[in-house]
Amino acid sequence: MEVVDVRGLPHPERPPLIMKKLKEHGEVEIWVEIEPKPLMTMLKQQGYSIESSFDGEKWVVRIRRQ
Repeated sequence: MEVVDVRGLPHPERPPLIMKKLKEHGEVEIWVEIEPKPLMTMLKQQGYSIESSFDGEKWVVRIRRQ
């Protein structure tokens, strides 16, 4: 699974990068400072499966095509 660490990237750059990686690999794990609820909602509506957890330092969000 491709790991994409978007911490530190400007917010407008994050969704295009995540979508690019999803198209390339079909699934990604993103690392982010806050749980990206709007992105997660949008991807669920597009048929993706989402799992998120906080490891004490960062949010880890796994996104897969269903």
